[in-house]
Amino acid sequence: MQFEINWIEGSNGTSTSADLLTRCYLALRVSGRQLFCHEDLLGDHQVKDAIGVSAYPLAVWFAANWWRLRWEPGLASDDASAMHDWKMSHLLAAAGEGYAWPNLTFASDGQSVQLNLKPSYENTGSLRYLERLEAWVPAEQYESGVDEFISRTLEQLNDYAGQTPLHQLWHTVLDERATPSLTLQRQLEARLGYDPEEAPESLMTLLLKLGAAHGESAVQELACIGHKHAGKTIEEAEQSLAEAGELITLPIQNVRRLAELLGDGQPGYPWEKARDAANETRQHLGLNKGPLNNRKLSELLETSPRLLEHNQAAHRLPIGLGEITDNGQARVALGKTRKDSRRFMTARFIADGVYGSGIGNWLPCTDAATARQKFQRAFAQEFLCPYNDLIEWMDTTYPDEETMEAAAEHFEVSPLLINTVMVNHGHIPQSELEAFQQAV
Repeated sequence: MQFEINWIEGSNGTSTSADLLTRCYLALRVSGRQLFCHEDLLGDHQVKDAIGVSAYPLAVWFAANWWRLRWEPGLASDDASAMHDWKMSHLLAAAGEGYAWPNLTFASDGQSVQLNLKPSYENTGSLRYLERLEAWVPAEQYESGVDEFISRTLEQLNDYAGQTPLHQLWHTVLDERATPSLTLQRQLEARLGYDPEEAPESLMTLLLKLGAAHGESAVQELACIGHKHAGKTIEEAEQSLAEAGELITLPIQNVRRLAELLGDGQPGYPWEKARDAANETRQHLGLNKGPLNNRKLSELLETSPRLLEHNQAAHRLPIGLGEITDNGQARVALGKTRKDSRRFMTARFIADGVYGSGIGNWLPCTDAATARQKFQRAFAQEFLCPYNDLIEWMDTTYPDEETMEAAAEHFEVSPLLINTVMVNHGHIPQSELEAFQQAV
């Protein structure tokens, strides 16, 4: 991810405003693609890679939203107010100042930052953006690209008389990034959906205390539930864990190969590593191909099969929560009533056992779009319903609805899981999965 800046000659001469001093032709290149590629509608309709703007308002926007852009995941909410707030911190067009910025959003999963670019749908205004892209950029590359862009903008302001708000803002951000205690606080605020220093003191105190007791990374995951629900959800889950939690064994907590797989430093999406990890786990545990029934799964977990069965009396929770005890075990609150959901949640706990190590550490299973949660979900899919075994059993990569329902029953998983697997492997379009989700 690299911003390409061509300063407009004379912009740093007699100009007295930060906006005029940083006028430029600006392009953004990601994975060999020019994201600002557009058609000039006012001139001779040429296609150009760079837009004529001031770098200053964009640099201010990146600096002001640095923590939320770097750490806050995508938001799936029907709350118009919450969505508006999220877009103001993640949609490039919010940089404003009268410029026609592209429809580009940024969302983090903690390890990478997703860039989602959509073309212009109307020919109104001075230009029409042409590119469509959905790409994941490693967090280090994202940080490097933004840091360089802001630094070059500040260098261009050397002739400015005095310090600009950007100077002050960027100095604060760099100081926070260099101070571990401030970094932790800013990460929590961002994942909750707050701007710096806007989170209630009581909530921050609670999360910092829980982080010290149950693992900072686990509490960071719980913060991604969002500020409107995090406190109450954590309280309910902690209470359910204490009152009705059941012990299971985490069969892969100490499998060195899986730890190496996660920490090898090689690029790769969380779901890709999760599939490899699930297959490694099945091989390590000596599991045959095909379905993993409740009897076998409960034996692996060293628990009663009833834990995996439908339980209408179970306390429903929006998340699952586990806590590492000793001897490779964890006390868990599944938070689900349906058999397939309870099986899926236990498989997620197996996956998260790779992350949780010390006694007392929590294993959070949420709906958040973080790398850790994506890893859990993809691991559980492959562990309970291996893709190759699924295709072999269905004997087709283009199954109809009846075949997928039969496959769900055979592998003892939900029809949604089967649909999701088929979408993830490109066999059915995303629109069919969305229609299925709406129908159920």
